[in-house]
Amino acid sequence: MTIVVIVNADDFGLCREITAGIVRAHEEGIVTSTSVAVNGAYFKDGLPLLKGCGIDAGIHLTLTGGEAPVSGTIEGLVDGSGLFLRSYREVAPRIVLGRFDRDALRRELSEQIGMLRDSGVPVSHMDSHQHLHLLPGIRDIAIELAHRFKIRWIRVPSARGAGARGLVMNVLGRGLKVRLREHGLAFTDWFGGFEHRGHMAGARLSSLVKGLGNGITELMVHPGYDASAVYNWGYAWEDELEALTSEDMKAMIKEMGIRLTSFKEIE
Repeated sequence: MTIVVIVNADDFGLCREITAGIVRAHEEGIVTSTSVAVNGAYFKDGLPLLKGCGIDAGIHLTLTGGEAPVSGTIEGLVDGSGLFLRSYREVAPRIVLGRFDRDALRRELSEQIGMLRDSGVPVSHMDSHQHLHLLPGIRDIAIELAHRFKIRWIRVPSARGAGARGLVMNVLGRGLKVRLREHGLAFTDWFGGFEHRGHMAGARLSSLVKGLGNGITELMVHPGYDASAVYNWGYAWEDELEALTSEDMKAMIKEMGIRLTSFKEIE
């Protein structure tokens, strides 16, 4: 078998700095795909860049982070200003306990996907900000919408270590795989990038690439220019951008015989 890798950059459209970095990481580096947040402040301005660079695009369902819903308020999932709550730590318990408006959530997710599709961008894959689509309360809606919008690929993240959060994510990921198989939807054989998200550079990136096995791997990355004035996540966007565009990394990919691809190319 061949080592096949989709290098997917999350958060296109959230802000100018992240969006511009993703475009450069695709044009000058090894990034092959991106996930788009349509309720990001730079989504509309970033559309010409998205279309112009020809990168494979998917939907980054966004229900956290302080962005605004595109469909109106969603009871249980927004703050007093009508913005999504900041973290999965606030959102996940409400989803698990059913303390939210399920119909409003379905409408929101549908409109997010529809915004990307209706902008003239083919939607090849689906994932979510902070991996909330793993939760059963969202998972089945996401599967329903994948069928409606003819999206074949759904992200199933996994972790090697990363403590209790990684353990919970792996359990939820196994449940998602069962449901995706039942519905004839696709997911990659392997996933990498969770443990060092926002810091996937230098020796960490090299070690992960060297350890790739046969089959299809989605490698989640977060390149960009410094966006810390907008998002106080502690991410090293520029370090990732430098690593993903470096000649050393491109040479390693070539020497290992890795085939870089995208979700739309596999289809």
